[in-house]
Amino acid sequence: MSTKAAVKELPEYVSVPIGELLESTTNPRKGFDDQQLEELAESIRSKGMLSPLLVRRENGHFEIVTGALRYLAAQRAGLREVPVRVATLTDEEALETQIIENLLRTNIHPFDEAQGFRALLDKEGGKYTVEKISATIGKPASFVAKRLTLLDLVKPAADAFTAGHIGIEHALLIAKLAPEAQEEALRHCFDGYYAAEDKERSLVPVSRLQSWIEHNIYLSLKFVPFSKDDETLVPEAGSCANCPKRTGFNTLLFSEVREDSCMLSGIGCCGGSLADS
Repeated sequence: MSTKAAVKELPEYVSVPIGELLESTTNPRKGFDDQQLEELAESIRSKGMLSPLLVRRENGHFEIVTGALRYLAAQRAGLREVPVRVATLTDEEALETQIIENLLRTNIHPFDEAQGFRALLDKEGGKYTVEKISATIGKPASFVAKRLTLLDLVKPAADAFTAGHIGIEHALLIAKLAPEAQEEALRHCFDGYYAAEDKERSLVPVSRLQSWIEHNIYLSLKFVPFSKDDETLVPEAGSCANCPKRTGFNTLLFSEVREDSCMLSGIGCCGGSLADS
């Protein structure tokens, strides 16, 4: 009997030759920790595979929808057959299942988690919202929203985060900044940030990074998303560059303050806190 004919007659749960399984090209999980893989392989050698893979019939073979890590560990353990659950899924359903399964893992990296959330939000038909994702994974909507903020990281900052050079709190602070300010903030995540090697640098506390951002970006006119010379910005006050309330404007009284700084004891020209603007 051909493999294709055999596949059609299979019950939902069955053991299949490991050689008939194919990895999915759409699995969001691309990298696997070698130590974790070896530990799972050792567990399979001693106890067998306790949980079946989820697969679907695809072109006469079995495509792995979820369970790629167990599949690789089973290969390493030398298994000839593995237990599977055969499901009927469209391409879209398979991808959705992979994303959700990936999000429910306990050791998922926050940036991968954010990408999974975005993939669900971008699905056609608006099936998912932040609130729906929150209910699906059993975490607050604010948790989902914060994770999505990480996708605003510029590439150098995202790379530093995924490589483990900065923590999630550092990454969240940086992600809130304009792109042109993010790389400068990233450099100030480290003591000795002029060092050539990452191992020569040490990560500063989140509180120190936050303080640096507040004094050098939130209170700096260098990074504002509007023209500092626009006289119509606040008609009754005029432009920021010529604002008489700005310490950088009055060099006689505040000669030590940079020209591009706006330090008004926390009060902006419009009566609000600059840090909240």
